[in-house]
Parts: sequence; C-alpha cells; structure tokens
Amino acid sequence: HRAAAAPLAAGRLPRVPQGERRVRRPQALRFPLVPPAARVFTPCNALVGLRLKLRCTPGDGEQRYGQPCEVESSGPVEAGPGACTFDSRHLYTRKVCGHGSVRAVSYNILADTYAQTEFSRTVLYPYCAPYALEIDYRQNLLKKELAGYSADLICLQEVDKSVFVDSLAPALDAFGLEGLFKIKEKQHEGLATFYRRDKFSLLSQHDIVFSEALQVCLSAQLQEEGRQTLSHLKHVACDLHPSIPVIFCGDFNSTPSSGTYSFISKRCNMPLTHPFKLQSACGEPAYTNYVGGFHGCLDYIFIDKTALEVEQVIPLPSHEEVTTHQALPSVSHPSDHIALICDLKWGVLKIGLSYTFL
Repeated sequence: HRAAAAPLAAGRLPRVPQGERRVRRPQALRFPLVPPAARVFTPCNALVGLRLKLRCTPGDGEQRYGQPCEVESSGPVEAGPGACTFDSRHLYTRKVCGHGSVRAVSYNILADTYAQTEFSRTVLYPYCAPYALEIDYRQNLLKKELAGYSADLICLQEVDKSVFVDSLAPALDAFGLEGLFKIKEKQHEGLATFYRRDKFSLLSQHDIVFSEALQVCLSAQLQEEGRQTLSHLKHVACDLHPSIPVIFCGDFNSTPSSGTYSFISKRCNMPLTHPFKLQSACGEPAYTNYVGGFHGCLDYIFIDKTALEVEQVIPLPSHEEVTTHQALPSVSHPSDHIALICDLKWGVLKIGLSYTFL
C-alpha cells in the first residue's frame, strides 16, 4: 500500500468580505509518501494546530492499486510538554539490542483509577497540574517514552485495562511487541507484559499471586499456603522449562532494607525460602519513586545470576530533571515512578519466562 499524510488547517475559515463570492478553503500541505513498512508518523512542530489526513492506497507491489481510503484526525496536533525526563535516556536506547542480548524494562505507570482520586489531586500530587494527571495526556507521554526504549521485554504495573486494550497494546504492536494482560482481583488495574515477537515466543502463561508466598508470619496455615505458591512457581520455572533463566521484576513497594528484599535476595534466614539465585540488575538506586512526601527505591529487576549478566544499566534521570516540577508525576513525566532499564546478556541459554510483581 501507499500512504501519505497531509496536515489540514484547523478552526474556522477566514472571513470573506461581503460581496465576494469566492470561498477560501484550508490550505493542505502535502508530504512525501510514507513507506509501507512505516506504521508510526511523528508530527513536527510546524504541524501544531493542524489536523492530519491519512490517505492509504492498497496495492500488490505489481503496479496494481485499488481505491484509496482517507481518514482525518478528530482534532488538531497539540504541542508537547517540551523536554521530558526520559529524553536523555533515549540516547542510550536508540537501537534494539543485538542477538544474544535482551533489554528489559520495569515500570509502574500509575493507574488512572488512582491518579484521579481527590486524595491524589489534593494530598499526593498537589504540585502536578490537573491536566497532566489526565489519562489522555499521560498515555501519550507513556507511549512516547516506552517506544523510545527499544525494549525486548517490558513489564508494567498499575495498568488500567482500557489503557492496555485501547492505547498501549496497539501502539507497541507497531514496534513489534506482543502484549499480555492480567487484571488484579477486585481491582480495576493489573499487570502487562510485552515481548518482542522476533526474539521471543510464548511457551506458556501462568498467573501466580506472589503476595501469598511472601506472607511470613506465625500462622502455620498461611506459611503452608505460601509454600504451595512457591512450589507452583518452582514447578513452572524449574520443572516445565528447566533451561530458561528467570527475570523477576516490578514494583515491590519495598526498600532495600525491607524483609521482602532480603527474602528475594536471600540476605537472611526466613521460614519461607525459594529455589532461585537472584540479584538486582539495576542495583539499589537512591529512588525509583519520587512524590512530595516520599522518595525511595521500590522497583527492581531481579535476574538469575547463574545464567544472566548485566551488560549495561540505562542511567536514571538526573535529580534536577526529576525535580524540575518539584516531584513526580509532572507535565514532563507521566508517573510517580521511574522506569528501570537494563541490557542483559547470556550464553547458550534462551530466555522465555518473565515475571512482573506488584
């Protein structure tokens, strides 16, 4: 097919003096044909305030074409926020990792169901402009941010189902990523995992509630339930797919000094244990969550240290970038968390399992 994008002037037509019969129409600027493989068009600053028209002509590659089809944008191109916190990070992730490496991203994107409460607007994020908390604004930033990371594996937390279905899944599909979604029980948000189709294939999917396994208490019944959950996890990761190392990442809502972090990294003895040898691929940053009343490290990408090595960790935004608008979220950052990104490499093993936790 052939496609061409042309901006159309938005707004009212200019007034014509009385007595004149001529009609002035909005000026249409024509652009070169968009290559058939291109599925993403990024408007430039010159197009702000104009609507876009997409004209697509089907063809079979042998100079035979069908009737063209046109569609116009419902509104004009809007100006972006200017410099964003992730712009400098995109300098490290312009290209997809080569064979033998995988780029992993873990990110709590802040569910709209939480961002739009009165408590969030007045207590948690009073410094954030109200329009910057709207999901329509934030999801556009999210799509731009995630697309720029050129990731092979993306694990997202606090994902609204509608955001996954209507926004993230189709947007990331254009960049070669397949998405899976699991909504949390009795809640309106859940977890999303995206993987690059030309690198990975889905072997199987298992939904395990990790929080049950992490309840270490004096109750013998709860300890037994935790052991059963860990036994299920061991069966999936070690028995069904014994040659595939684990990537275990997400928002754990726990600092490096917490019992949860100690349990996962096996820093201390506990009634519960697990069969994995995990390390934090991105270390222990000063913070991955930065709001007005708190900042700390809550997010991690744990990897199987017997099979995977860290090739590089993409630097987090500078403190100056994070605090440009006091805290997060802001007009230049769509969440109260910061994405963790790292490039991993392995030997002859193949990665086929990942877990995202919240």
